Amino acid sequence: MTDPGSGAHSSGSQPGTPDGAWTPPAGPVLGQAATADAGWAPQQEAPAKKKGLRKILPIVGSVVAAGVIGVGALGLGFGDPEVGDCVQTKGDTDFDVVDCGASEAEYKIVGIEDKQQTYPDFMADENVCAGFAQAEMALWMGADTEEGTAYCAEPV
Repeated sequence: MTDPGSGAHSSGSQPGTPDGAWTPPAGPVLGQAATADAGWAPQQEAPAKKKGLRKILPIVGSVVAAGVIGVGALGLGFGDPEVGDCVQTKGDTDFDVVDCGASEAEYKIVGIEDKQQTYPDFMADENVCAGFAQAEMALWMGADTEEGTAYCAEPV
């Protein structure tokens, strides 16, 4: 037989063992976690991610924003006008409720038509606000493709 190298034995035994049995090398064995005793640092678990807080914050933020808008709409006069409210026109079908003592107040609502109608029907209706003697102006509020409400107004 040929000698494969210095110190190697063909029987597979390692030198320095009393019975010729093989002894594993010092250190971790493949597939096992290293320990501090073997000269390796123990593995640390990754810190837990804070997913719950990241998921909740956008939801809470949206609810708070909707609440602020809702409270602002109630407190600042946004929304549907009532008889006695004053308005400022913003366009053909857009107006805001404003304080009647404010300089931007243009019209005061003197009546509200009971009949809902689309904007084209409102524009074609010559009798809109005829039941309100004080009315000099008719204002319409609603979605373009749906029925809306006619408000009868007089200048402030």
